[in-house]
Order: sequence, then C-alpha cells, then structure tokens
Amino acid sequence: MAEDDPDDHHIFSDFLQQIDSTIKLTWFQTCESLLDYLKSGSELPDLILLDMNMPKMDGHTCLVTIKKEINYFHIPVMILSTTNQPTTVNRALEAGAFRYYQKPHSLEEYRRIIKEMLETPIN
Repeated sequence: MAEDDPDDHHIFSDFLQQIDSTIKLTWFQTCESLLDYLKSGSELPDLILLDMNMPKMDGHTCLVTIKKEINYFHIPVMILSTTNQPTTVNRALEAGAFRYYQKPHSLEEYRRIIKEMLETPIN
C-alpha cells in the first residue's frame, strides 16, 4: 500500500485485519519507497494499492512507472484515492490500473470497499 496519510493507512489496515488476518500489508508513505522496494526484487506483492495524491512523485507517475517495468508490470494495481474526477479515473485506467475506488466517507463504506477488493478476481 502506497499511502501518505497515516490515518488512512491505519483505517485500511485495521479493517483488512478484521476481514482477513492472513493478508500481509506492507505500507509505503511515498511512491519512491514503493518503487525502491519493487526494484529490490524481494517478495513482490500480489497486489498494489495506490493513492493518487502523493507527495513528490504522484500516484499516476508511480502507476506509469510500475507498468513500464518488465519485472513487475504484471502486478495488479488498484487505486484508492480521494480524487474521483472522471479525467483522473480514466487516465489511471488507461495507464493500467486494475480498479479505481474513491476513498469513502464512512467506515461502513470503507469496509465494503475492502471486501470488494478482496473478492475481485485479479487473474
């Protein structure tokens, strides 16, 4: 998970553990640290969850970089971001995002989105 907001990470992590405690979530506060981790070649993730509004390198640039790399372009990337403008959503999907979700306004909706993410076949 690449998410700069510790509160959003905490909420997501708590719900994820409640829904399925067997899933390992690794948190990166910047896109650069996510990309460094991917480049290291150690334990590639099954899925990347990415915020679009990130400091320094934004989520779109990070997504494009991931999808250009032969060693990890195959990893599905889901977007979870406050931005829900149609141009931003379409641009992310065209760049290779697997799914795009707007960050919810309620905890109940957050839980529903996480369940939907986990139930979505990614192959």
